Amino acid sequence: MDSRRGAEAAEAVLRAVQDAGADVEREETWRDVLARCDVERVASGQGGETTALVACVTRRRVVGASAGDSELWLFQGGESTALTEHQHRKPLLGSGQARPVTFELAWRGGVLLGASDGLFKYVDLRRIQEHVSLADANAAVLALAALPRLASGALPDDVGLVLCRPSAPCP
Repeated sequence: MDSRRGAEAAEAVLRAVQDAGADVEREETWRDVLARCDVERVASGQGGETTALVACVTRRRVVGASAGDSELWLFQGGESTALTEHQHRKPLLGSGQARPVTFELAWRGGVLLGASDGLFKYVDLRRIQEHVSLADANAAVLALAALPRLASGALPDDVGLVLCRPSAPCP
Protein backbone atom coordinates (compact mmCIF):
# COMPACT_ATOMS: atom_id res chain seq x y z
CA MET A 1 0.00 0.00 0.00
CA ASP A 2 1.28 3.48 -0.83
CA SER A 3 1.84 5.09 2.58
CA ARG A 4 1.37 8.60 1.20
CA ARG A 5 -2.07 7.64 -0.06
CA GLY A 6 -2.82 6.01 3.30
CA ALA A 7 -1.89 9.24 5.08
CA GLU A 8 -4.16 11.19 2.74
CA ALA A 9 -7.00 8.75 3.41
CA ALA A 10 -6.46 9.15 7.17
CA GLU A 11 -6.58 12.95 6.80
CA ALA A 12 -9.85 12.64 4.87
CA VAL A 13 -11.34 10.62 7.75
CA LEU A 14 -10.18 13.25 10.26
CA ARG A 15 -11.86 16.00 8.23
CA ALA A 16 -15.11 14.01 7.98
CA VAL A 17 -15.16 13.36 11.73
CA GLN A 18 -14.50 17.04 12.48
CA ASP A 19 -17.25 18.06 10.04
CA ALA A 20 -19.72 15.65 11.68
CA GLY A 21 -18.88 17.07 15.12
CA ALA A 22 -21.67 17.27 17.67
CA ASP A 23 -24.38 16.67 15.06
CA VAL A 24 -23.52 13.00 14.73
CA GLU A 25 -25.63 11.80 17.64
CA ARG A 26 -28.75 13.52 16.29
CA GLU A 27 -28.61 12.80 12.60
CA GLU A 28 -26.29 9.87 11.99
CA THR A 29 -24.08 7.35 13.69
CA TRP A 30 -20.27 7.24 13.68
CA ARG A 31 -20.58 4.10 11.56
CA ASP A 32 -22.36 6.18 8.92
CA VAL A 33 -19.57 8.78 8.98
CA LEU A 34 -16.92 6.10 8.43
CA ALA A 35 -18.96 4.32 5.75
CA ARG A 36 -19.38 7.61 3.89
CA CYS A 37 -15.60 8.18 4.07
CA ASP A 38 -15.05 4.75 2.54
CA VAL A 39 -17.36 5.41 -0.40
CA GLU A 40 -16.22 9.00 -0.97
CA ARG A 41 -12.54 7.99 -1.03
CA VAL A 42 -13.21 5.52 -3.83
CA ALA A 43 -15.53 7.88 -5.71
CA SER A 44 -12.93 10.65 -5.63
CA GLY A 45 -10.41 8.39 -7.39
CA GLN A 46 -7.69 9.53 -4.99
CA GLY A 47 -6.97 6.03 -3.65
CA GLY A 48 -5.42 5.16 -0.33
CA GLU A 49 -6.71 3.07 2.52
CA THR A 50 -6.66 3.58 6.27
CA THR A 51 -7.85 2.19 9.56
CA ALA A 52 -10.15 4.38 11.64
CA LEU A 53 -11.30 4.57 15.23
CA VAL A 54 -13.74 7.26 16.35
CA ALA A 55 -14.88 7.58 19.96
CA CYS A 56 -17.04 10.22 21.58
CA VAL A 57 -16.20 10.16 25.30
CA THR A 58 -18.27 11.85 27.98
CA ARG A 59 -18.17 11.45 31.76
CA ARG A 60 -20.73 8.66 31.55
CA ARG A 61 -20.54 7.12 28.09
CA VAL A 62 -18.25 6.08 25.26
CA VAL A 63 -19.78 5.65 21.82
CA GLY A 64 -18.09 5.29 18.47
CA ALA A 65 -17.17 3.13 15.51
CA SER A 66 -14.14 1.47 14.01
CA ALA A 67 -12.91 -0.15 10.83
CA GLY A 68 -9.52 -1.71 10.32
CA ASP A 69 -6.97 -2.80 12.87
CA SER A 70 -6.87 0.06 15.38
CA GLU A 71 -8.36 -0.88 18.75
CA LEU A 72 -10.02 0.74 21.77
CA TRP A 73 -9.59 -0.87 25.20
CA LEU A 74 -10.90 -0.10 28.66
CA PHE A 75 -8.52 -0.87 31.54
CA GLN A 76 -10.19 -0.90 34.93
CA GLY A 77 -9.20 -2.51 38.21
CA GLY A 78 -6.87 -5.08 36.69
CA GLU A 79 -9.41 -6.02 34.00
CA SER A 80 -9.20 -5.19 30.31
CA THR A 81 -12.07 -5.04 27.81
CA ALA A 82 -11.79 -4.56 24.05
CA LEU A 83 -14.55 -2.20 22.92
CA THR A 84 -13.61 -2.89 19.30
CA GLU A 85 -13.57 -6.68 19.56
CA HIS A 86 -16.27 -7.11 16.89
CA GLN A 87 -14.75 -4.84 14.27
CA HIS A 88 -13.75 -5.98 10.78
CA ARG A 89 -10.00 -5.63 10.30
CA LYS A 90 -10.26 -5.88 6.52
CA PRO A 91 -11.12 -4.33 4.15
CA LEU A 92 -9.86 -0.91 5.24
CA LEU A 93 -11.56 2.46 4.70
CA GLY A 94 -10.90 3.65 1.18
CA SER A 95 -11.38 0.21 -0.35
CA GLY A 96 -15.08 0.84 -1.01
CA GLN A 97 -15.86 -2.34 0.93
CA ALA A 98 -15.11 -1.41 4.54
CA ARG A 99 -17.63 -2.50 7.16
CA PRO A 100 -17.44 -0.10 10.14
CA VAL A 101 -18.80 -1.44 13.43
CA THR A 102 -20.20 0.60 16.31
CA PHE A 103 -19.51 0.23 20.02
CA GLU A 104 -21.00 1.75 23.16
CA LEU A 105 -20.12 1.56 26.83
CA ALA A 106 -21.48 3.05 30.04
CA TRP A 107 -18.19 4.47 31.38
CA ARG A 108 -17.76 4.45 35.13
CA GLY A 109 -14.05 5.11 35.33
CA GLY A 110 -10.91 3.36 34.28
CA VAL A 111 -8.56 4.24 31.45
CA LEU A 112 -9.40 4.19 27.75
CA LEU A 113 -6.59 3.44 25.31
CA GLY A 114 -7.10 3.76 21.59
CA ALA A 115 -4.14 2.76 19.44
CA SER A 116 -3.04 1.45 16.10
CA ASP A 117 -1.95 -2.12 15.53
CA GLY A 118 1.63 -0.87 15.79
CA LEU A 119 1.10 -1.12 19.55
CA PHE A 120 -1.44 -3.93 19.98
CA LYS A 121 0.10 -6.29 17.41
CA TYR A 122 3.62 -6.14 18.84
CA VAL A 123 3.15 -5.75 22.60
CA ASP A 124 1.60 -8.19 25.05
CA LEU A 125 -1.61 -6.85 26.63
CA ARG A 126 -0.21 -7.38 30.15
CA ARG A 127 2.72 -5.04 29.39
CA ILE A 128 0.31 -2.46 28.01
CA GLN A 129 -1.85 -2.73 31.12
CA GLU A 130 1.19 -2.08 33.36
CA HIS A 131 1.86 1.21 31.58
CA VAL A 132 -1.66 2.67 31.23
CA SER A 133 -1.89 3.13 34.98
CA LEU A 134 1.29 5.18 35.42
CA ALA A 135 0.45 8.21 37.57
CA ASP A 136 1.69 10.75 35.02
CA ALA A 137 -0.45 10.50 31.86
CA ASN A 138 2.27 12.03 29.66
CA ALA A 139 4.81 9.51 30.96
CA ALA A 140 2.29 6.72 30.30
CA VAL A 141 1.81 7.82 26.68
CA LEU A 142 5.56 8.05 26.05
CA ALA A 143 6.16 4.66 27.66
CA LEU A 144 3.34 3.03 25.68
CA ALA A 145 4.61 4.47 22.39
CA ALA A 146 8.10 3.09 23.12
CA LEU A 147 6.97 -0.45 24.03
CA PRO A 148 7.06 -1.90 20.48
CA ARG A 149 10.49 -0.37 19.72
CA LEU A 150 13.02 -2.95 18.51
CA ALA A 151 16.56 -3.26 19.91
CA SER A 152 17.75 -1.30 16.85
CA GLY A 153 15.54 1.60 17.93
CA ALA A 154 13.21 1.17 14.96
CA LEU A 155 9.47 0.56 15.22
CA PRO A 156 8.06 -2.52 13.42
CA ASP A 157 4.98 -0.48 12.40
CA ASP A 158 3.50 2.99 12.87
CA VAL A 159 2.29 3.64 16.42
CA GLY A 160 -0.49 6.11 17.14
CA LEU A 161 -2.33 6.23 20.44
CA VAL A 162 -4.68 8.22 22.65
CA LEU A 163 -4.97 7.72 26.40
CA CYS A 164 -8.13 8.96 28.11
CA ARG A 165 -8.69 9.16 31.85
CA PRO A 166 -11.55 10.84 33.67
CA SER A 167 -10.44 14.14 35.21
CA ALA A 168 -12.38 13.30 38.36
CA PRO A 169 -13.86 10.06 39.67
CA CYS A 170 -17.09 9.17 37.91
CA PRO A 171 -20.08 8.69 40.24
